[in-house]
Amino acid sequence: MSAVDVVTVHLRMVLLNRPFLLLGVARNQLLTESLATDPDNPVLRELAAKLHRHQIGAVKFVPGITREEMVDLLHELSSDSRLDPVGLRLRDFESKWESVRLFPPAYDRIELAEDGSSRTGGAMSMRDTAGGRLWMGLAAATLIDLGATELMADPQAIAEAINKADRDPALANRVVQYLLGLSRELRLAHAAEAAMIRERLGALLNHLTPEALKDLASRGADLAQRRRLVQDAAMMLPAGAALALLRAASDGTSQTIPGAMLRMLNKLAFQAEKGSLTVREEADLAMRESIRQLVDKWELADPNPERYSRLLEKLARHPTGARESKEEHPSEAYRVVEMSLETDTVGETVWGALEAMVMAGEATRVVEMVKDPRVAEDIQEQFWIHLATATNMRVLLNNEPRDTEVVEVLLERMGMAAAEPMLESLEVAENRAMRSRLLNRLKGLGTAIGPMLVQRLEAAPWYVQRNLLALLSSLPEIPAEFSLAPYANHEDGRVRREALKLQLRIPGQRNDAVHALLGEQDDVNLRLGLAAALEGCPPSAVSRLMGLLNDRRLGAEVHAMAIRVLGTIRTPATRDWLIDHALTRARWFRPRRLVPRSPELIAVIATITRSFARDPQAQLVIRLALASNDGAIRRAASGALEQEAPAEQEELANE
Repeated sequence: MSAVDVVTVHLRMVLLNRPFLLLGVARNQLLTESLATDPDNPVLRELAAKLHRHQIGAVKFVPGITREEMVDLLHELSSDSRLDPVGLRLRDFESKWESVRLFPPAYDRIELAEDGSSRTGGAMSMRDTAGGRLWMGLAAATLIDLGATELMADPQAIAEAINKADRDPALANRVVQYLLGLSRELRLAHAAEAAMIRERLGALLNHLTPEALKDLASRGADLAQRRRLVQDAAMMLPAGAALALLRAASDGTSQTIPGAMLRMLNKLAFQAEKGSLTVREEADLAMRESIRQLVDKWELADPNPERYSRLLEKLARHPTGARESKEEHPSEAYRVVEMSLETDTVGETVWGALEAMVMAGEATRVVEMVKDPRVAEDIQEQFWIHLATATNMRVLLNNEPRDTEVVEVLLERMGMAAAEPMLESLEVAENRAMRSRLLNRLKGLGTAIGPMLVQRLEAAPWYVQRNLLALLSSLPEIPAEFSLAPYANHEDGRVRREALKLQLRIPGQRNDAVHALLGEQDDVNLRLGLAAALEGCPPSAVSRLMGLLNDRRLGAEVHAMAIRVLGTIRTPATRDWLIDHALTRARWFRPRRLVPRSPELIAVIATITRSFARDPQAQLVIRLALASNDGAIRRAASGALEQEAPAEQEELANE
């Protein structure tokens, strides 16, 4: 996965439960949600400076951002700010990106209010913005024929004109196109412009009659447009306006959203606007999130008789004035699931409630309910089928460690179906314990996961490539046509390490892996190669081994390992090299003796004892070592140190 893919995935996760992400730009830091980044952080400081040089004051992201939009945005920002600042061309991008909006610095539009808050001043006119131009187009389409140009800024006047107009499909289509454009600008606009659009659009929708709204929804918009309108309204408009638009879109398609859900949303909207202060915010968030999810489920017809539906609607719109109960009631979704399990009844409503509970972090509660022995086996099985889905697995993995037990239960049922969401989570997991759990779970899927790992490797960032290669190494078999060459020559030593460890397992490629490891500049990789060479050093690697032995920049421990490897090559040249490095040079009237004690000397003596103990020319070294006053030297000459080598070798191989 490329860096662009990683950024896009992270942004999607950040925007999963929020309407937008707004990043303010200062000269040397970024601002978001009243927090500022550390100005001493070199990466964020440079990013803020680059945006500042491009004359950009803020960047806004909304849900639905695509890889293509991110690539295009980064391409524009990578241009030379001295020659062509992006901030001078912002109007070119107003309709180019659906999920990204750039804003210029607006220092000339900021004033200090008496209450100490800041707001955008009157320097900006609606005519100066994309939203303003769309509003003027909407007003022109509805008011010009009435000769009421002085009312073009009045939402109520425009609403009355739409209410009084004949059922004209062409006009309805034009109005809906302007509403779609305004809803898009509402998502992407910032500060004063967003507030102006929200106020005017909310007033317009609240003054439209239900019949006019229904006509707009049924005649002027297809299903995709209705969904977009409702989704945008759910994120940005006042609760009453958002619900009115949802009801109109639903009624315009013969009650495609269950009436019970609409009644519940009525209650939430009432509490969001007129409820007690303790519940307003929670009710508002619940209503908007429910609308956002419901627009993807417009498939059910209302099963209730018409008169019964009207009665329920009346009750929902006029809640009683009873005091709030201190008792904590379970969620509506929980009630639906509980009733389903008690009555052995399932259906789309139940599966929607089940999905809602998983999204709300209540998967453990659901599993406990399903495991109840009083639940019929066939009902249990249907619940397991709807729980064990890739979508739910993504949510559960995102909630770990809270939902770890549920993940383990569902993994047994999903098998390979869980591989894709786990691999996606592995790419974005920042916690080391989380990555370890994911790797262990993926390892348990066996050889069948191999092709999926190979397919993801090329486009993944280096840290994911490292994990995927380590996972491949743990599999009993490796895909036959998989080539390790790009990763064995990777610029990052950790990726090379995993690739070469994997290559050591392949009989026909082991010698090449040892040869490559002995030429490594990375110390850990080099030690891994020496550990592997102890089990057999290929002839092609001898020259590299000798280069290591003669390189005095390397540490004593590396030299000691290289000496042990040299001992596996039993030739006269090897013997002579070892003897020359164990004894001093011969001089007149001065016999040869052991060189001063060092880790290399002990390794040389141990190697001679192991490989050349019966060689007459090596006997002098062994006799002098056995007669030494140094205990470590005597142990090396007696072969006692050989017991330590296998354990050390295994430790190095596992690094």
